[in-house]
Amino acid sequence: MKPYRSCVTNLHACKANCCKNGVWVDVEQAKMIEEYVNSRPEFSDLHGKTLFAEYDEDSDYFPSGKCVGTALATPDGPCVFLGADYKCRIYPVRPHFCADYPFMHPLAESQLPVMIDNMFEEDPNCIYHELLSATLKSIEEEKAAERAKSAQ
Repeated sequence: MKPYRSCVTNLHACKANCCKNGVWVDVEQAKMIEEYVNSRPEFSDLHGKTLFAEYDEDSDYFPSGKCVGTALATPDGPCVFLGADYKCRIYPVRPHFCADYPFMHPLAESQLPVMIDNMFEEDPNCIYHELLSATLKSIEEEKAAERAKSAQ
């Protein structure tokens, strides 16, 4: 059995690729994160800055049905909350999608299944590389079996 590895222990290798483009956050959680950031002096460099941009509606994955994207530190990223050490600066209150990565859990009343963010399945530096590859292989095998069954 392989020992447990966490993203935090692997940041020197992956350089927090999954944080490079920001993440979607429920608008209610975004308000809580903004209050957290604005109430702490260690985040004074973020005070008065836009922390969330892009607005969207999604009632399958966000309790309020509305979400915002974390702002980017530069036009090409990364997430405004990503530190120079590749660690999340707001880790205790990080967005749900970050905490659950690479899984994206729909709300209980949604008909959608759990999704897996496969953006980094080809990146061997991502600790989820093997999980993502195995999951995608399993999905392809299942589809091939269904095609073979329907062709009979």
